[in-house]
Amino acid sequence: MRDWVSWVQRLLILIAIGLVVSFFVGGMVLPRQQPESSPTPGEAEPSVQTPPAVGTQQPGVPSVPVAEHETWDDPSGLNPDRQVTYEGAGAPSVTLPAALGDTLQPYWEQTLEWTDCQGGQCAVVKVPLDWENPGKAALEISLLRIPAKESSRGPLFVNPGGPGFGGKEFAQTLGSELQGSWEGYDIVSWDPRGTGDSTRVQCGTTEQTDAAFTADTTPDDEAEQVALREAWSGFAQQCRDASGELLDHLTTIENVRDLDLVRFLLGAEKLNYVGVSYGTYVGAVYAELFPENTGRLVLDSAVDITNDEAVAQSEGFELAFRNYADWCVAQGNCALGGSTDEIVASTSEFIKGLDATPLTVGNRTLTQAMGATGIALFLYSGAEQYPVLTQAIVKARAGDGAMLLQASDLLNGRGQQGWETVAYAFPATRCVDDADLGITVLQEQWQELLPKSPLFAANMGVDYTCELWTADSAPHLKLTGTGAAPILVVGSTGDSATPYQHAVTMAQQLESGNLLTYDGPGHGAVTAGNACVDEAVAAYLLEGTIPAEGTTCKA
Repeated sequence: MRDWVSWVQRLLILIAIGLVVSFFVGGMVLPRQQPESSPTPGEAEPSVQTPPAVGTQQPGVPSVPVAEHETWDDPSGLNPDRQVTYEGAGAPSVTLPAALGDTLQPYWEQTLEWTDCQGGQCAVVKVPLDWENPGKAALEISLLRIPAKESSRGPLFVNPGGPGFGGKEFAQTLGSELQGSWEGYDIVSWDPRGTGDSTRVQCGTTEQTDAAFTADTTPDDEAEQVALREAWSGFAQQCRDASGELLDHLTTIENVRDLDLVRFLLGAEKLNYVGVSYGTYVGAVYAELFPENTGRLVLDSAVDITNDEAVAQSEGFELAFRNYADWCVAQGNCALGGSTDEIVASTSEFIKGLDATPLTVGNRTLTQAMGATGIALFLYSGAEQYPVLTQAIVKARAGDGAMLLQASDLLNGRGQQGWETVAYAFPATRCVDDADLGITVLQEQWQELLPKSPLFAANMGVDYTCELWTADSAPHLKLTGTGAAPILVVGSTGDSATPYQHAVTMAQQLESGNLLTYDGPGHGAVTAGNACVDEAVAAYLLEGTIPAEGTTCKA
């Protein structure tokens, strides 16, 4: 057991992936959270970095105001069931730092103080809670820099995905694994607002959050419908009670404005960046709002940036599980069945049975949605962990659901001592980024997915988190990145979490987008260890060389 858990933890650090798969219909990809500990300073004296002169620059301020960017023509009647009038009960437990001033000038004039920590250097920068009203309050954003071993060519910002995942551990991983390939860059990451060691989201107690995440997401009657609605309505109110006004300012647009301020304070003329999964959305929004500051952006495992997702995430997982079933049959004497269809059908039926008879695991239970979530974890890395997936399913069928429960916990953000910030920051960002059409439409969309995804959509069901959230959604920008330098989009044909078509679409929609295809399994091509991908990405980051159109790297 210990061996596979260690692998899971390394996988989720290495490729910074994961998702709260119970947010299934229209959800984004969420990576594994990391420990929420403050940086441990070393013995070295802090190094002080004086910011460059502001001059005519206005860091964090798009040259074209956000409100003037083109948006998608979304239907009317958005967010009909949201609890936007709920203001919380009492004073929130999240305390916001005082604003640096009534204007943006003091934020631009900050001095970064770097201290040795976590194998690199740490610093904290303050950003306005509300970029349009900088005097209201501030937020603290935690940074980590892994300096180049030789002379530096400047910062390379990295983001592992999410939303809701702090980025500093990803910087450590890339610093040790890939910095040699990207010679000369300082690897820099940050914990986005609401996450990690930055000013972060808080919600309810462990028991309250357990109640929401164990609610029956496949309601069979009106009573179960009401119970599901009450569970997620209560969860949303608990987040507002604890986090207060912070919940209104966790959009990717605001995160990107924070990023541009950090770029400026580090003295970088352009943003060079590697983003994985949801990190591709961060990069695309940056190119849209700050095209003149866009340098070399690598966007790996793209999320959907349209207003009409052609391939649902559940279909990607369904395909990945069928690939696994093909493999199991080819090995001979597969413990789960003699054909691909038999394996898919029997596994779907077993997970469905957990609705009526969940498995007891210690003082907890493995529910229907948790069982499907646990299976999803093992599909991220392709064939490497197929044998372990077989073991987990076989054990669960025999009545031991421990492996699937622990896998589900890793993706959902539940640690041994309770829920971690990622479980709260994920919906807090996703729900203000994405509008919804309400509970009735969500149920209709789920029903349409069932024939296409009998294992994952059918068993993960739906939750009403965003439909009942207490904050409204941000403008839905149409991302084209007009005026940005050439951007490299990387997609894997066997990606279970972000279907390959999303990368194709992103490369087409971004005016300067260029597609590099990795013909292989797994989520996260840049960290897959494929020599062809590594060489193409390094040539782009170091020399600005774009791969020839149609370039495909074989697994």
